[in-house]
Amino acid sequence: MGAMHDDDADVDQHLDQHSALLTHPIGRALVAAVVAVVAFSIVAPNMPSSTVRNRFDALWSPARHVGLVQDWGVFSPNPRSQSIDVRARIQLADGSIEFWDLPDLDPVIGAYRSYRWHKWQERVRLDNRQELWEPTALWLAREYTRDGVEPASITLIRRWIDHQPLTSDGRVLDGGWNEFEFYTWVRP
Repeated sequence: MGAMHDDDADVDQHLDQHSALLTHPIGRALVAAVVAVVAFSIVAPNMPSSTVRNRFDALWSPARHVGLVQDWGVFSPNPRSQSIDVRARIQLADGSIEFWDLPDLDPVIGAYRSYRWHKWQERVRLDNRQELWEPTALWLAREYTRDGVEPASITLIRRWIDHQPLTSDGRVLDGGWNEFEFYTWVRP
């Protein structure tokens, strides 16, 4: 038993300065204070603007000088004034019609896939990206071939809503979806 006690004493004598700081109550309090100040310096100045936040602006000027404050205004100086969408109208060989829209994915894990779908949607709808139109229609033709029933045609449709500024009472005025058929694939 005595040997184990001696080993523990040797370990305690050879603690590095960091570990020694954390084993003493004053050291733990000091580290906790530093963590709290750094967390405050990062979180508080990055909160949305408000009168309370603006009153304490001088408190986080050091955080601004070392680059911890983010100016969120630069990420969207001119927000899009339209909602955009791409839809496909699939006419099957039996005469029935189905519509394909971007998939709805779960908001947690699916958000990463949704982002990629939305970036694809932004590009495929453009006139200068015509090289994407036929491959999109062919992919949809494969997806909608069921039980030997194949699509006879696929029409890609641009959709958009022009958003107007909010009214004084906070209502949104828009004219609903506008549509434009920009590509039609017909089974050869």
